[in-house]
Amino acid sequence: MIVALVSAVASAINLVVDKVALSKQRISLGVFISLVFVFLFLFTVVLVPFLGYVNWDVVFLPNMLFLLLLMIVIAIAWNVLFYQSVQREAVHEHELIVMTAPLVTILLAAVFFPEEFDLRIFFLGILASVTLLVARFERHHLTMNKTSYNLFLAVILMSVESIIIRELLYSYSPVALYAVRTFFIAWFFLLYYRPRYHQVPGGHWGIIVLSGLIGAITMLTRFYAFEALGIIHTTIIAVLAPIIVFLASWEILHERIKARIIFASVVILVCVTAATLIAVG
Repeated sequence: MIVALVSAVASAINLVVDKVALSKQRISLGVFISLVFVFLFLFTVVLVPFLGYVNWDVVFLPNMLFLLLLMIVIAIAWNVLFYQSVQREAVHEHELIVMTAPLVTILLAAVFFPEEFDLRIFFLGILASVTLLVARFERHHLTMNKTSYNLFLAVILMSVESIIIRELLYSYSPVALYAVRTFFIAWFFLLYYRPRYHQVPGGHWGIIVLSGLIGAITMLTRFYAFEALGIIHTTIIAVLAPIIVFLASWEILHERIKARIIFASVVILVCVTAATLIAVG
């Protein structure tokens, strides 16, 4: 459970860091995404000698190669759509749409991994996801634009990729799979965007490296949680990330927090606790 919680917290931090880099510091999307994936790979590949494992008996089978290729293609697509939204949308608008991801992921996981399906945990996941959406929904969120639609597509692709990742983790360790994933995605973005690194101001390198480090922590811990807890349980815990952000803004930034946010926090915490007790029991 700890790795899933670390992933949730790191994910919340990573969103803020990426928003600062793309909107406040106005780093070019092509430069940012290319360099971030280079650092994601570098931070991961150093762990391969210690934690990397591949079942060489099956990874070159046609179906496994197809799943690996599909994962990479989907990851490229959703990352472009996701970072475009981070760059163009307000954080709260972006955040609300991304909040639909747990619901989509839980529903897909229930279909594709019946061996992980527990009706009690499934309903707890649905309850936590819907509670989160209700807590953050405002009437003005009904207004949609092209970027919002693209982010919805990214959310669906993210959820589909999670299903593929869970299947590949039967043959790869989390570190090995993420190293392969980031290697090919980094090369694609480098060849596609052809960023000119000498034009990157010195002050931008720090936040790019930080984004890569936090991103690697987010994804590696998520992969390990998928392997240890399954997709549904991991996704329930991931719902905590926005709640952590809301409560931190209230405590640290002294922002006003609505009563329904507090109520939602309690409901989600109860769902996470109950799901954990069911899983370990």
